[in-house]
Amino acid sequence: MTAPTAAGLAAELTAELEGAVVPGRAEQEKAYLKSSLRHLGVPQPAMRAAVRGLLRRHPELDRPAVLALVEELWAPPVHESRSCAALLLEARAQLLVPADTALLERMLEQCGTWAHVDLIAPKAAGPLLLRYPETAAVLLRWSRREELWVRRGGVLGHLPALRSPEHFPVFFGDFGRLADPLLTDPRFFVRKALGWSLREGAKHHPEEVCDWLAGRLPRVSGLTLREALRPVPQDVRLRLLPGQV
Repeated sequence: MTAPTAAGLAAELTAELEGAVVPGRAEQEKAYLKSSLRHLGVPQPAMRAAVRGLLRRHPELDRPAVLALVEELWAPPVHESRSCAALLLEARAQLLVPADTALLERMLEQCGTWAHVDLIAPKAAGPLLLRYPETAAVLLRWSRREELWVRRGGVLGHLPALRSPEHFPVFFGDFGRLADPLLTDPRFFVRKALGWSLREGAKHHPEEVCDWLAGRLPRVSGLTLREALRPVPQDVRLRLLPGQV
């Protein structure tokens, strides 16, 4: 039996997406995301279902086949096709190895919306960090780049580690070194990413997050601080950040 090609699999998935179009959604979503991509108007749950269905029908897909399909889906400037490329990486994140950060970086460079960054970074780069802690150096390098979506990707690649009570103590030091010089970045999507990441850690390690913030308050934006402190108990705020209650 001939193995399916990346182009054939992409066509199969695209046909399924075209059958899940919601009339009127494309225009609304394109405006909301301020997107320059073509939008079909397919909700994300339907995209996830399409990716799951394809993987069930083709359980033989190994790492090279998955990566080839990701490349095929990412190439067209179509929102849903690129979303499915990112969802495919999420679904098969366990196949990724450190060398694949080059592909992830290129995808981040080509992102035109936070919607794709927020799939690629935490859902593909994040699990890779947990399995290969040395990729923290890659996330740090992404965070030092000026391109908005690559920088946001470097921050959000730490989300799974910070979200985990077990992994937080191992990775928070790396995250702190990455985040410290970004506190003065004036861009909304960087500040929001920093606050979101700190908030995930504060859900189970509020004192450590507040200690980190306490020494940096003059440089922390209000947006980052508000996001970070949302889960922090009032008594911890009073003790460690008395002026920020």
